[in-house]
Order: sequence, then C-alpha cells, then structure tokens
Amino acid sequence: MSKLSAQPATHLNRTTVSFDFWIAVAFLYPVSKLLVVELIGQLYLTDILGVALLLMMTRSPDFMKRLTHLRVFFLLLGLWLASLVVTDLIRQSVPADFLRGWAKIIFFGIQVAALWLFLPRRRAYIIAFALGSSVAWGLGVSEQFEGYEWKFGYDRAAAFLLIGGICAGAYRWPALRTFSPLLIAPLAFFILFQNARSSFITLLLVAGICALVIAVERWPALQARIRVPAFAIILGFGAMGAGLVSSAYGSLAESGALGVGAQYKYEQQTAGDVPLLLGGRSESLISVRAISDSPLIGHGSWAKDRRYVELYRSLRLRLGMSVHDNYFHTRELIPTHSYMLGAWVEAGVMGAVFWLYVLTLPFAAIYQLMQRREILLPLVAYLAVGLVWAIPFSPFGATERFMAAFQIVTLLWVIRSAKGQLAVPRLIKRNSHAA
Repeated sequence: MSKLSAQPATHLNRTTVSFDFWIAVAFLYPVSKLLVVELIGQLYLTDILGVALLLMMTRSPDFMKRLTHLRVFFLLLGLWLASLVVTDLIRQSVPADFLRGWAKIIFFGIQVAALWLFLPRRRAYIIAFALGSSVAWGLGVSEQFEGYEWKFGYDRAAAFLLIGGICAGAYRWPALRTFSPLLIAPLAFFILFQNARSSFITLLLVAGICALVIAVERWPALQARIRVPAFAIILGFGAMGAGLVSSAYGSLAESGALGVGAQYKYEQQTAGDVPLLLGGRSESLISVRAISDSPLIGHGSWAKDRRYVELYRSLRLRLGMSVHDNYFHTRELIPTHSYMLGAWVEAGVMGAVFWLYVLTLPFAAIYQLMQRREILLPLVAYLAVGLVWAIPFSPFGATERFMAAFQIVTLLWVIRSAKGQLAVPRLIKRNSHAA
C-alpha cells in the first residue's frame, strides 16, 4: 500500500498521479458485479472479492485502528442484523428467505469494511473505482429494462464517466474542477430528455453544490464563518431549489416538451390523488401500513404477505391510480421501494435507525466540503446527493449494496479526514511524488 501523509490536502496544485497495481484493482472491482451465480439467492463476484480484499487488508498494520473509526456504523449494522435474526425466529421465516436476508446485511458490511481499508489510502483509488463503476453500470443494464436503459444504468454510467474524468483530469488541469458545474449541468439536461427524472435532479443538484463550494472558496473569510446554522439555511434553500426543479419538470413533462414517453409517464404517476413523488414511489404508502402493524420486530426477511399486496392494489384503485394486474396476481412480497422502509418492514425499527444514521453522512460530508478545497468535490457531491435520494426512494437489493458501500466509504473518508482521524494523501506539486 502507498505510504500516506498525515495531513489533508488544503491546496489544489498541479500534480502527477503515479500508477500502481491497486489502481487497476480499484477500477476492476466494481466491474466484477457483472458476474453472478445462484447461491443462497444471487451471489455476485463482487461479494467474493469483498471477502478476499478484506482478508488481504487485514495484513496492513493499521487495519484495526482504521476499522475503529467506523465503530458507530458497525454497531448499528450489527443491531440491524440482530433485529432481523430475532424477527425471523419470531416469524418463523423459511431458511431460503432468512439466509438471503442475513447474507445481504453481512456481505454489505464486508463490502464497507473492505473498501474502507482500501480506497481512502489514495484518492486515485477512489477515482479509479468511480470510472470502473461507469463501465459496470453501462454494461450491466438488464434486458428487462429495454427501452429504459438511461433510467436503469446509462445515466449512472455517463455520470461516473464524466465526474470521474473531471476528478482525474483536475490533477493535471485544476481548471476542470473550477468549471465542473458547467460540464455537469449539460449532462443533467441531456439525461432529462432520456426520461430519467431522478438522475436529472441529482446531477443538477451536484452542479449547484459544486458551484456553491467553488464560489465560497474564493472568499476564505466567508468560508471560515460557515457553521452549522448557516449550513442548515443553505440546505433549506437547496431543498426549495429541488422542489422548484421538480415542479418545472412536471410542467415540461405535462406539456409534452420532454417527449411522448415522459408525458405518458407523468400522466400515469399523477393520475391519482397523490403528488408526483409518491406517484412514482407509491409502494411507500403500503410500506408505512406494514410498519405501523409491526413497528418493532418487522415482518421477516423477504417478507411475504398477500394481504398487503391486495391492500396496495385497493389503495391504488381508491386513489385513482393505474393498476397492472399481472404485477398484483404474481407478487407475494410486501411492496417496498426504499432502503430505510424496506429495512424497517423486514427487520423492525433497528433497520430504520441504521439508515437514519447513514442519512446524516451526506450532509456531514457536504458541510466538510465547504470547509476545505477538495479535488474530489464533484465526485463526493454526486455520491452524497445520490445517497440522499436512494435511502428514502430506492430499493436496497441486488447491486445497490455495492453502490451504497462506495458512497458510505467515500463520505466517511471526507468526514473522518476533516476531523484528523484518518490519514489522507497530500496533493503534491508537479514532478514530486504522485498523489
């Protein structure tokens, strides 16, 4: 492993990035999710590599010290797992279900531990992982999403390619970071016309965060005065801006300006007596009902209950929303479409507590970005905004756990290094040792 400086970077000088074997490992690691075998559910090559990487990283003399920085994370993860185990015993879940449920949490924890011991040792590894993620998302779109590739993979592939390229190029040309908002915003609008609404809003917010941080950096006195109350006000304005963007999208989609597909989707999601956001994530309505029926212990791994499926169908009909009978006739799982709500439905309240903790990380990381000049600003902002969206509005399954592990590790690195608890590589001058 590379020898690390004990101080965080504070200046953005032109630098060189030397290549080592671990950069190739970081690039290929996310690509490995393209290979999957059926074993206790779907087991990805990335799961196996995570175990191998963790065992390899334990040979580093500082591995225990580094892992202690994540003690709160792993404590809450352990409580989530324990709650699920207790729930499955009480609910008498079948082995095929509880083995998959427990394995999902265990392998997720292994991913976080392995990547935490690996990626923060060099910024180059984080960038390489992002570029590898671009390849993985681009090649990993399932055939079932034919015609919706930009919503289910190409959007992230393009975002990681552009943002990873900006961060890599900024070592040599720092102006790339300065102009990153002007590079990211056009991609956001391109994706908007590909009918990928959430990715459009995510990238537009990323461009806005980058513009704000870069602007604040020009006035060090102002930067030094930004504290939690001021940051909370900034977040409030950011939320208002996101709401305005969402409203503008609705107007454009309804008018047909974004194409027939976007117009049809908008009409389907707003046909009932629910706002656009809930129209696109209506599973949350029945998830809340399932949680209220059993808030403490949950319903078990891969929670199945036809009663909630029928309630979901009835609820959609009552609200005037469309109903696809093929979905409701074949589904047994309690409908969820959220990291947090899904964990709460399955494992009980400790699943929600875990994800509520994780939800604080993006905001803490963005706050730290406003306190320092970080060359990975565009990438950290993208991972932060993506996680804020995913926790309440995306299902935690299949390959999402790999993405979440990368997001969590990068955000925790930003937070911990700012507190002086984690050594990070120093950005160094040209013709010196590589960063």
